[in-house]
Amino acid sequence: MVVFGGLLDLVIVVFLVLVFAEYVKIRTKADKPFRLVASAGVLALLAAGSSLLEVAGPTAVFWIGTIFSVISWILLLIGTLWATAELSKK
Repeated sequence: MVVFGGLLDLVIVVFLVLVFAEYVKIRTKADKPFRLVASAGVLALLAAGSSLLEVAGPTAVFWIGTIFSVISWILLLIGTLWATAELSKK
């Protein structure tokens, strides 16, 4: 039974990107976009956590997880594009 689906994989990848960006010292060049990416990771973690509660049955928790997941993807897209634009300027 797959509880998390791809959300847990997304969370792991987002946090690894943040760790490697800090390691390579490019996070300081584009701090605000990386904050958006970190926020997307936290929201994806909340969406993955709310999917655990969906096992009991489809309720409002399903919609909360879906909303967190959609907002997470939007923040990740905006943060990634913004960071790419900031890093390509310098």
